[in-house]
This record gives sequence, structure tokens and C-alpha cells, in this order.
Amino acid sequence: MIFFGTPSLLSIMHIFMLSLLSFMATIEASKSKVSAIYVFGDSTVDPGNNNYVNTPFKSDFPPYGRDFPNQSPTGRFTNGKLGTDFIASYLGLKELVPPYLDPNLSDEELITGVSFASAGSGFDPLTPTLTVLY
Repeated sequence: MIFFGTPSLLSIMHIFMLSLLSFMATIEASKSKVSAIYVFGDSTVDPGNNNYVNTPFKSDFPPYGRDFPNQSPTGRFTNGKLGTDFIASYLGLKELVPPYLDPNLSDEELITGVSFASAGSGFDPLTPTLTVLY
């Protein structure tokens, strides 16, 4: 029996939501030119904003990033690209959606889209009670 909130069901829900978002972006892109992508969310779409904040939720160490060409961690909670990176690439905007907090962020990056997502944020009220900020 699967209960709501189990990791397997949550993973399926995340995949479904990313697929739906990808489908909607494809339809929208076919109607008109998409000029930017702005992302809000938690660790499932955080491209490294948490590298620049004081939090225990970090992914700046191996094995994260091992599927990138230089095999170095980027702050993404995955071994490669995020779903939002694939969407931005498919729309022809950019290969990777950069974190908003990156101090080297250019004006061009801001105009074509960034991610405001931060790992540890979310809808579950239990998350902030478990997080201890330094």
C-alpha cells in the first residue's frame, strides 16, 4: 500500500509536474517566441542558490554534478541537468538556468531567465521546523 507523502509517490508527482510544465512550455513556445524562463521552487529546481546562503541544505560536493563535462558539483541536487535546464534548452533560451544569487550573474542572464529556487523551501510545514540555520 502506498500512502501520500512516501518518497516514491512524491517522485512520481515531481516527474508528472515537470512533464506537465514541459508540455505547457512546448505549446506556449509554438504559439509565440518565449524570451525568458524564471523558476521558483525547492531543491528539485535549485541550480545552486544555496551555495550563496547560510543553510545546511547544500549540494556542492560529489557525487552531485558528475554528469557535467567537468564533473564538478554546481549546487544542483542532481548528477546533471535539472528539468528546468532541459526546458530552457528546448526553448532555445540557454543550456543551464543560472541561480539568481550567483555574484557573477550578467545582465543578459537576468533578462533571459534565472532561478530563485532554494533547497529546503517547500509547502510542508515540517521543513522549517527541522532546519537549523547557522
